[in-house]
Amino acid sequence: MRKLGDIITSDDILGKDVIDSEGEAIGVSTKIHIDNRKQTIIGLTIDQGFMKPELYVGLEYVKKFGVDSILLNTSPKSKVRGLKVLDSNGKRIGYVDDVINIGKTNRFQGINIKESAFKKAYTVKSKYIKEIGHSVILRKNFIKEETGKKEPEEKEDNAK
Repeated sequence: MRKLGDIITSDDILGKDVIDSEGEAIGVSTKIHIDNRKQTIIGLTIDQGFMKPELYVGLEYVKKFGVDSILLNTSPKSKVRGLKVLDSNGKRIGYVDDVINIGKTNRFQGINIKESAFKKAYTVKSKYIKEIGHSVILRKNFIKEETGKKEPEEKEDNAK
């Protein structure tokens, strides 16, 4: 039998501030998403404020339903879009145009960088990213790849 203190209601979730893993408020929870077949909560919708799109967050990214807020164990990729991109020497080389996720997870495999609004974007894999904070800092000798380029299939080496 469940203890009363272990049970929360929609009142404990809806209308609460949502805080990302960096401690920044990203919005207010407005909807609960429920899998009708399994009858379990699968995620939340977050209102990010005026003129910003709603954000869906899967339950796997919720660290804790607190008394005054909902804590996430990650930061949404939307926070990375638009950040300045610097090389390892601190020289500005562009801005993040898009984030390339791994499947439907919040983990990413790279970013698309645009040098200006009129130039074509290029991709830099996540292994060449040194740091993401107020800007994105790339590692020395990062490699630019054509945007949308598919990874080559690895072939098995049967030669011994």
